[in-house]
Formats: sequence, C-alpha cells, structure tokens
Amino acid sequence: MFRKKESTTKDLTKGSLNITPKRIIAGLVIAVIGLIILIACKDLFYRLNGSGKSVLLKKMVLMYMGCFAIYEFSLFWQNKLSDTVNKVINIHIMEWYPVVCFVLTEMTVGTNMDLVNLNFKRYILNIALFMIIFYLVYVITVSIRISVISLTAFTVVFSTANIYLIRFRQIPLIATDFSVIRTALNVAVDYDYTPNAEILVLICFLIAIIVLSSKIKEPEGKAKNIRHRVVVTSCYLIFFAVMYNRTIGTDFLEQRHIMFNTFRPITSFMKNGSLLTFTKSIKLTIVDKPEGYSEKEIDKLIKDYPSDSVKDVDDKKQPNVIVIMDEAFSDLQSVGNFETNEEVIPFYKSLDENTIKGFSYVSVFGGQTANTEYEFLTGDTKAFLPENSTPYQLYIKEFMPSLTGNMELNGYGGNLALHPFEASGYNRISVYNNFGFSKFITMEEFENPTYVHGFIDDVSDFNKIISEYEKHKTSSDEPFYMFNVTMQNHSSYDMDYEDIPNTIKITDEKKRDDMAERYLNLIHLSDAAVKDLVEYFKKQDEPTIIVFFGDHEPSINDKFYQRIIGKDLDNLTDAESMELYKTPFFIWANYDIEEKYYDKVSMNYLHSIMLDAAGLELTGYNKFLLDMHKEVPVITVNGYFGADGNYYKVNDTTSPYYELVNKYNKLEYNHLFDVDDRRNAFFEYSK
Repeated sequence: MFRKKESTTKDLTKGSLNITPKRIIAGLVIAVIGLIILIACKDLFYRLNGSGKSVLLKKMVLMYMGCFAIYEFSLFWQNKLSDTVNKVINIHIMEWYPVVCFVLTEMTVGTNMDLVNLNFKRYILNIALFMIIFYLVYVITVSIRISVISLTAFTVVFSTANIYLIRFRQIPLIATDFSVIRTALNVAVDYDYTPNAEILVLICFLIAIIVLSSKIKEPEGKAKNIRHRVVVTSCYLIFFAVMYNRTIGTDFLEQRHIMFNTFRPITSFMKNGSLLTFTKSIKLTIVDKPEGYSEKEIDKLIKDYPSDSVKDVDDKKQPNVIVIMDEAFSDLQSVGNFETNEEVIPFYKSLDENTIKGFSYVSVFGGQTANTEYEFLTGDTKAFLPENSTPYQLYIKEFMPSLTGNMELNGYGGNLALHPFEASGYNRISVYNNFGFSKFITMEEFENPTYVHGFIDDVSDFNKIISEYEKHKTSSDEPFYMFNVTMQNHSSYDMDYEDIPNTIKITDEKKRDDMAERYLNLIHLSDAAVKDLVEYFKKQDEPTIIVFFGDHEPSINDKFYQRIIGKDLDNLTDAESMELYKTPFFIWANYDIEEKYYDKVSMNYLHSIMLDAAGLELTGYNKFLLDMHKEVPVITVNGYFGADGNYYKVNDTTSPYYELVNKYNKLEYNHLFDVDDRRNAFFEYSK
C-alpha cells in the first residue's frame, strides 16, 4: 500500500520544467516584448473616470501581465503527467474553463457587471451558455484542446464586437444585428477602430490559450470510440434542450425577472450578463398572433372604415408630395438644457405659415434608421414587434400595401426612392420593390456631388430632388411623389473632418462635448439646405407639400446626454426615457393649409396626418389611425402616451386604452404577417 501511494505521488510530480539556455533566452525575449508593448500602448491603460480624472486600469494591466506569464509557463513546462492525472485535469477544464470565459467577457466588455454579488441564477445561466458552445465543439471533435481554443476564439470575437458596438452606438450586440449586417458593413469604414486596453488583453489572451493548449494531453482513440461519442452526444442534446427551454422556448427568464430593457439595452447586459442577454434577444425575431386574432375579428374591426375611392379623382389639383427623412436630424435642446452661441436650426424654428410641425416620437435611438422609415411608409408601429427587430430585413418578403403603392393608385407619378448611399442597406432594394416604388436612386446616380463628414451632403441630396422633379414635369402632368432618406448626418461624430464647420459652439463649458458640437454643426448645415429647398418650391406654381422629419436622436456618448438632462440615464423613468426618442418634423405647403402644432405624435401616424392635411384620399387604415391618434397620440416600441397624458407599457392590460391598442395590434398583424388573408381593401384605396 505504501509503494502504491508513492507511485501516485510521483505521478503528480511528473510535470517538469525544461530549463535550457535557449529557453531562458526565449523567455527573456518574450518578457522584453511584453514590456515594450506595454510601454508603447501605455495610454490605452488609462481612462477618464466619472469626474474626468485619468485613472490606471489596474485589472487590465494585471490581465495583460497574466497573459505573458502564461507564455513563460508554457515555454518552460513539459506535460509529463500520467494519463490518469491528465484525465482529471481535462475534466476540470471542461467544468471550469467556461467560467473563465464568462468572467473574461464581463471584465473586458465593460458592462460593470457585479461578479461578486451577481444573482446566482444569472451566474449559472451565463456559464451554462458558455458550456453550450464549449461542449458543442467537443461533441463534434472529441478534443479538449480544440474546444478550449474554439471557446476562447468565440469569447474574443463576441467581446470585441460588444466593445466596438457599445463605443459606436451605446448598444451591445443583439441577435437582430445579424439581420442588418450588410448595412453595418456599408458604414463600417466610417468608425474609429482604435483598439483599447480590453481588446489588447483579449488578443493576448487568445494567443496565450493557443500556446498553453498545446500542453493539453488527451487520451488516444477516444474520437473513434463510438460508445463514447453516443454518450457524449446524448448528454449534450439533453443539456441543449433544457437550456433552449429555459432561455428561448418558454417564459422561464421573464418569470424570474430576467428582462430585456428596450430603452437601455446595456442595462440588461449589466444586470444579466452579456451572453445571457444576447440569447434573450433571440426572442426578438419571434412574433406571435395578437390575443383574439381571427379573420372574423379583422372583418369586424374594418367594417366601419371603408377606404376612399380613387376611381374618379376630383378635378382638384393634387399636390406634389416630397417626403424627406433626414438622417439623425433632431433638436437636442428639446432633450436637455444647454445653450449655444447661435441658433442651431433657425429655419425650422422660423417655419409657421402653411406649416404643421412638432415632435414625432420614434422607436429607435442612434441607429436602425429603417425602422422609422417602416413606421412612416406603412402606418404600422414597432410597438407590437420585437424591440430591436428590423421589419425590412425580417418580415417584408413580398408585396405590401404602403403609402407609396397608394400614391401610385391615386394617380401620382415619379414614385421615386432616393438615398445617396449604397443601395444594399437594410434590404431596401427588395423592400422598395414590394412597396411599389418605380425606381431607387442611389449614390451612383449623383454627378459631382459635394461631401460633408464623408457622405454626400444634404445640399447635393436636395438638388437631386429638384432635378428629378423638373425632369418629371417635362414629361408628365401627373403629380410628383418622392421619398428621400438622407445620409449627411450619419454617425459617428468622434472624428474630426475639415468640412464640418465650427460655427455652433456649446457655451457652457461643463456641458461642452466635441462629438455633440460636430453633430450640431452638421444639423445646422441641414437646416440651411432644407431652407433652400423650401425657397425653391415657394416659387413653383405647382402645389407642393414637403414632409420633413428626423429618424432618430444622434448616437453621442452617454455622458453628454447625462450632463444636459441632469440625471443618470439609467435612473430615468420610462416616461422620461421617451424624450430620448423624439425628433422634430414639419409638413409644409406652398399653398394654404391649416397651421397646427403637435407636441405629441408618433411616426406611424405621420403620413395619415399628411394625407388629411393635403385633402387627399384616405384608406380605411388611415382613417383608423387618425381616430387612434386622438386616444393614443404616441405609440412606439418603448410604450405609449394616452390622451390622459399618462405613460403606459404596450402590454399593460390595466390601461384604459388596452382594448384599442389590441385592435391596432390585430390590424397590423393582418397587414404585415397574414399575407394570404390580408384585407388589402382596408389598406389600399378603393378602385
């Protein structure tokens, strides 16, 4: 018995150091390289804290040094442990390495997740998700080494993507981002990809694990052992089924108050962990039928809203209709309190004659332009759809009644879509065809445009509107319709451009922000450009209506918003957060229309309001929406305001407007999803 114990002790000490002059020299070289990189990149390891003081990122420095310690250890250590001891080590790797990757992700992504006081169930669920990835690779390869490297690579890519997305838009990676990856690639070159300390640590860690994993010793022949593969695969499938049920297939997470914050997705990442929140976001792509939905119910709802006929259009002259969704056009001074040396949007503020204007609430912040576009053109709201889904990418696969199709039915010509950028963004080519646009004009058709901020500017964009209008009028007597999405003011705002003027300055030093000032100067240029466009159509004899609105607030750093609001964004109430989701709009005519001001309206109502103001025909859906607006003036994915002035969540069954909101949900479901049984006569003009 004594001799057997001695043998076991020897097994445990068989792992030995291989110290040779060459390895010592190599170790010194590695140490010097690590020190040189640390000195060269020292600025990355300092960051401003909340009070504006530069502080050393001690955790990142220690993690960086730890990576080089792994290099040194791997250089000198040889795995001469027995198969039994290696088997025990491999089992512990399978148990604990997912925990390492989980902690690494939270520390580098910077969600400030409380890893010490983290709710136990959230901790376990996050680790289990990392295990899902780890064990999947193991089931396929039956290799601990490959599984470790694969999970590390996933962790590095996932964490890096989150680091950049939080930097660019203050929203981490969510499942629906993959549906807009083509659009993201279109604008990817316009962002600053300078790595930070976290990314440097991630890269060093990946290299360290690849080096260290070469020391892993695996039993031979296991990959060919059918019995082992069957057992491992069976266990994995059971584990996967349980996790799917808990995270996606049921309301298990919701019942345990693990939610996805629609206003501030990053708060969900802080509270729940990055991978768990990302997995929770997968449900964004799933849309269920509304409560009580049926064809009979739809027929009941639409019977009081017949569509107007366009078979015999009146002799009255129909106005030209030009719609401009101006990229990120907003009034930041309506969001928070700060002063500037000059008025930022003087022309917009001066518009009053023959003008309907106000603030329109949208469902997106800092990005996802196509969702505002979708709400305006269809009259649908994102309120009934997964929070961060994009209908253009996910749902519109064939013809769908829209403002554009109805304008064509009403005798309008042109029917043009204009966007001075890549055509492929947000699947617009397909969607515009399904909406009924006759042509999609993109950046390739601009001759010698001027650029601001790296994009075709609003001056060139609006000149293109004029040239297309004049071209149409030389060949047709039909009223002209165009829908325009501009590009000039697209983020990011963290880089200096010589062509961005420095006219507008924030006068309060405590609220000054370089990104904000660049943005304000861009909006100032847009305001001047739209003034010239309006002045042009003032001189035209043809009656014309221009609808102008912004798609969302700009993606400027959170600290600026917090300074101008005077409150931490995470502490805003839901009603207060709605103020971050509004943009100015106007409907202007070069002839007499009734002036109005809307303090509260949402984007889904805007084209119905425009049609009504222009005296144009209305579909049954337009009529319903105008009635709906009287009771629920604002409805977005973030909630709604009732006519009583109170804020309600979309699914609040205690709201006095719940039944009306549910009716809207049913009609929208029929419009967007129930294609085979869609009541087109309700969504289109009567012929």
